[in-house]
Amino acid sequence: MGSDVIREEKIEGRGLTSHTMIAGDPEKPAVLLLHGAGPGAHAASNWRHLMPDLAENFFVIAPDLIGFGQSTIPDPFPDNVMAWIGVRVEQCLGLMDALEIDSAHIVGNSMGGALTLQLLSETPERFDKVILMGSIGAPAPRTPELVRLLSFYSDPRPARYRQLMHSFAYDADKFEGMEEIVSSRYQIATDPAVMSIASKMIDSMKVGIETLAMPPSILGKLPHDVLIFHGRQDRIVPLDTSLYLLEHLQHAELYVLDRSGHWSQLERWDIMRPMLERHFGARDWTTA
Repeated sequence: MGSDVIREEKIEGRGLTSHTMIAGDPEKPAVLLLHGAGPGAHAASNWRHLMPDLAENFFVIAPDLIGFGQSTIPDPFPDNVMAWIGVRVEQCLGLMDALEIDSAHIVGNSMGGALTLQLLSETPERFDKVILMGSIGAPAPRTPELVRLLSFYSDPRPARYRQLMHSFAYDADKFEGMEEIVSSRYQIATDPAVMSIASKMIDSMKVGIETLAMPPSILGKLPHDVLIFHGRQDRIVPLDTSLYLLEHLQHAELYVLDRSGHWSQLERWDIMRPMLERHFGARDWTTA
């Protein structure tokens, strides 16, 4: 099944318009994919390559989260990181309402993981099985690479952006398509229309990212089955974040993937795909 199965739509819900990639049969179980927050990030850069695979068994929805890609920016736009997360909570729930999805599986990557946890805590009944990948949402020291990511718009030159993107991968020199990713995402990150908002949004993370950490008192109440993936060589978000989530979630398993940086879904999809499909009920654990 090729990438031609993916369609793109502008979908409005709760007063917010989401540029959304959709694939698969709406009669099948829904899976909501939430991307991360690096400069130039959007749904396609995180999920396009794996959506055709998931569409074989699921109805797959991947929005550009508000502040990224082509989704509409609210006016006035949020002025702090928690407010951005709050807008995205309303965006995701509005998108599900518009698509008449009562309950969905959910996958959250990096910042999308923190958004996932907020969604689960506010509306646990709207979500079934959960996957977190290199998720933030836990107390953790800022890695040097994360500090450079959050300061990108202070010096948005191509060479610096290439360094930043290379730090996402386990081995950038052997990462297939790396230069294409660098080029396409840099064009998005430095588009004048994007930069005017993105620079302020990233600045809000610079001063407030710690506020996204979920306290144990909230994590411990979540009833969902959570499968956590973390790249062993993740230089952006340290493994300690997933260990914290593992400790405090009621029902969670953690898989640490070797030869993987912050882009596990790109570098280790061979391992992740069957585990994701089993977790979401598309495969039997007793079969290969």
